[in-house]
Amino acid sequence: MSNGGSERKKRADVDMRAFAKGTGATLKVQAGATIFNRGDSGECMYIVQSGTIDMLIGDTVIETIAANEALGFMSMIDDQPRSSTARAREDCELSQIDARTFRFMLDEVPNFAPYILGVLARRIRGMSKAM
Repeated sequence: MSNGGSERKKRADVDMRAFAKGTGATLKVQAGATIFNRGDSGECMYIVQSGTIDMLIGDTVIETIAANEALGFMSMIDDQPRSSTARAREDCELSQIDARTFRFMLDEVPNFAPYILGVLARRIRGMSKAM
C-alpha cells in the first residue's frame, strides 16, 4: 500500500533554489527592506535562497516565507498588481525570475508547476483560515 502523504511531502521538498539560482539576478536584501509593495506591477517573482520575508496587508503579517519558497508569482499567473507587500524580516538572498523564465520553468522544469500550485493552494487555505 502506497503512502500518499509521503508522496506529497516529496513533491513539497523539491529544492527550487537550485533551479532558480542560475535563472536571473540574485538580490541581497537587508532586514526591514521592502521587496515590493501591494499594488505594484509584478514583472517578476522570487525564490528565497536564504532568510525570511513577511507578507503584509496593511500592518498585518499574513504569511512568513522562508528559504526555498516562492513569492510574487501570482502576478506572473494573472498579470495583476501585487496583492500584498513583501518585507524582509531578516537579511535575505533572492533569485529573481522574470515572466519569460517563469513560463519556461512551468513548461520545462520538472516539479515546478506542481510546486507553484501547491504553494498557491496552501496560501489560499491559509487566507481562508485567517478570515
